[in-house]
Amino acid sequence: MEDYLHSFREERYGTVYYLSKYGRQMIGSTKRVRRTLQVIHTLMRNDFFFYMNCPAYWKNEMKVSVGEKIKVVPDAVFRSNQRYQFLEIDNTQTMADNKLKIDRYKEMFQTGMFQKQFGYFPTLHIVTVNQSRVRRFKEMCDGLPSNVYLIDNIR
Repeated sequence: MEDYLHSFREERYGTVYYLSKYGRQMIGSTKRVRRTLQVIHTLMRNDFFFYMNCPAYWKNEMKVSVGEKIKVVPDAVFRSNQRYQFLEIDNTQTMADNKLKIDRYKEMFQTGMFQKQFGYFPTLHIVTVNQSRVRRFKEMCDGLPSNVYLIDNIR
C-alpha cells in the first residue's frame, strides 16, 4: 500500500493518509491533495458532516449574498430538518478575521432578506479548536441564530 499512499501524523487526527500519484492513477482521480493547513480544515468540516448525519444537501465554499453589498462564503451550506444552515470552521484564523466574517452574517441577518424569502435565517454553526474560542464566538454571535462546537466534542 505504501506505493499508493502518503501519510503524516497530526495531533488531533493521528495518522492522516492521502493518495500518492500511483494511488490517484489506480482509481482514476486527477485531484492532487497536498499536506497543508487546509487538510485539517477539511477534516474538521468532514467531522461536522458526519456529526450532522450526512445531510443530503451539502455544498462546500458556496458564495451567499444579499444584494451586491453583503457577501459571505461559508465553509459549507447544508440543509438539516428542511432548513438551510451555514457552517464555519475555525482552525487557524485570527479572531479579528473571524469577527469580520461574523459581522457580515449579522448584516445579512439584519436585512431580513432571508427571513422574508424562507421564513427564517439559517443557523450559523461554528466548529472551533478550544474552549476559550467557543466562549468568544458565542459572545460575537449574540443575537444571531448560532451554535458553537468544540471539535473534540463532535468527533
